[in-house]
Amino acid sequence: MADTNNTGAAAGAAPANGAADADITCSPFLTGIRAVLGERTPGNMALWALTAVLLLALVKESVAPSWTVAWSHPNWGTVNVVPVLGIGVGMVAGFLGGMVGAFISLFSVPLYTLWLGLPVKVALGTNSLASAVIGLMAAMVHLSKKTPNMKVAFPMMATGFLGAGAGAYLSLGMTPEQLKMYFSVLVFGAAFWMLWRGIRPAPAKSGGFVATEKQGLLYAGGEWNGVPYRTNILFPAFGNFFIAALTGIIGVGGGFLFTPMLHAAFGLPMMVAVGTGNFVKVANIGSQFIVRGVADTVIYQLAVFAMMGGYCGANFGRRLGCVVDTRYLRLLFGILLIFVGLQYMGIKLGLGSA
Repeated sequence: MADTNNTGAAAGAAPANGAADADITCSPFLTGIRAVLGERTPGNMALWALTAVLLLALVKESVAPSWTVAWSHPNWGTVNVVPVLGIGVGMVAGFLGGMVGAFISLFSVPLYTLWLGLPVKVALGTNSLASAVIGLMAAMVHLSKKTPNMKVAFPMMATGFLGAGAGAYLSLGMTPEQLKMYFSVLVFGAAFWMLWRGIRPAPAKSGGFVATEKQGLLYAGGEWNGVPYRTNILFPAFGNFFIAALTGIIGVGGGFLFTPMLHAAFGLPMMVAVGTGNFVKVANIGSQFIVRGVADTVIYQLAVFAMMGGYCGANFGRRLGCVVDTRYLRLLFGILLIFVGLQYMGIKLGLGSA
């Protein structure tokens, strides 16, 4: 999620109170802590206060729950959950995903099932609401920075809405075991990609290229940092339909697939691809939420607290990602995702039942 306080880019910057010389002797650990916390600005102080309140509420409800919500379905089971514990799901998943800018759902869905004990279909439904709202907030930040190309985004959003809805509908007829297996395949794929990129980082690219010189209603283009780009808008839309249908089954937005597609196959500079992809993700995951909400697989109270925790966690995670070597983050995430995938496959690793 984007750093809405605009301090993440200043990771490692000197404190605002004239103590710049203190950074010279500061250990890397303390430098990282300062980068995560940010400067003493009104926006950051509000974020610190919100985070502190949420953490206190999380600890209190973990020790002595005062509010429990019962969810029941004739086919999918019954569960009692403490909604405030969604703060923990959001903070952990948001922090981890914020460090690399993706894969938040790959952590939040397992936390819902392994920690809170939600049936997998309820975890996917609840996650779809939280992800849609957080994704919309991130999309608006990108829009304010003028990174998205909306002429490319709108056709992708339309096809993604249809594809993700179809995938989510199909998932309702699948068994929990099938959904866990498909989710595990996705998790292992992301894990091995992370490990590979940690060992062999991708070579630097110039940022974009002109995929076509054609003009007209079916073509979109622009310029980012002096690099021109132009592409057909139908091909990315077709590609996203199939991506959305597949990822709709397992309850994720698909940004980790269509964002590289927009950059590598259709020539959008990476920042434009990320900004455009944020709007596409909102359509993909929003469609899933509608389908799963109608099917009564969403615990709304839990999702609201997960959004709050996710907002704080993603902000701090993104800042830490600015000061930690990306290779180490990818290796760490690869190991964590393998751990999650093994648990979802039924190999017990002490996290509870999936």
